[in-house]
Amino acid sequence: MYTEIIIIVKRGTVDMKSAWNLIGMALWLLLLVYLIWMIHDMRSRRLKVIVTEKKAFTWRNFWISCGEVVVFLLVLWGMSYTTLFQDVKKLNKNAVEVSYSYKPLIIEYKQSKSDYVTVHNGNGRKPIQRYTYFVEGHQYQVDSTNSTVVYGNSNMNLQAQSYKWDRAWLDHLDTRYQRAWVATVTTTYKKNWFNGIGLHAGRQADRFSLIRIPDKSFMHVEK
Repeated sequence: MYTEIIIIVKRGTVDMKSAWNLIGMALWLLLLVYLIWMIHDMRSRRLKVIVTEKKAFTWRNFWISCGEVVVFLLVLWGMSYTTLFQDVKKLNKNAVEVSYSYKPLIIEYKQSKSDYVTVHNGNGRKPIQRYTYFVEGHQYQVDSTNSTVVYGNSNMNLQAQSYKWDRAWLDHLDTRYQRAWVATVTTTYKKNWFNGIGLHAGRQADRFSLIRIPDKSFMHVEK
């Protein structure tokens, strides 16, 4: 049987999913041009002062250079924050789109024991678990930084509660799919000029999967 493995990455590389991202690219290019001009201007003014005033330093020239550097650093900070460090959870709701999907899990039959989820434990100082499961004939793999596994009587845990789920619908899924399903919430940046400044327009901002299994016996932990 053909198996598709999909690895979900929280932070991807910048792509061109919307023409609005051209705004951000243009601003970064202008900032680079400004940096080159600023260095050239500082050098030219210094040489002019040396030639015309026979001085290597003047306060007027110093404060002009400081002003140019401050402008550059402020714009650099703003562009860097918007592009690299923007917290999607703090953005206005009008800047993002949130969608939900719900699918039943497919049990993986094995000779020793059948299970819904296989857990791969990571190594290192901050080990991350990876969860593998099957949905609609495809194999998916997510990690514990953007997913969680719940089992038992409750279909919710502390990690999943940070997202706005329809709790009544999750209870309905428990009945419909015998407590074996996966719910995924995906946040996507809207295609507009504001998100384009940070090169985010049309890109996925966040993705979280809530994996529900009947009990712990349906989870295989690899050692």
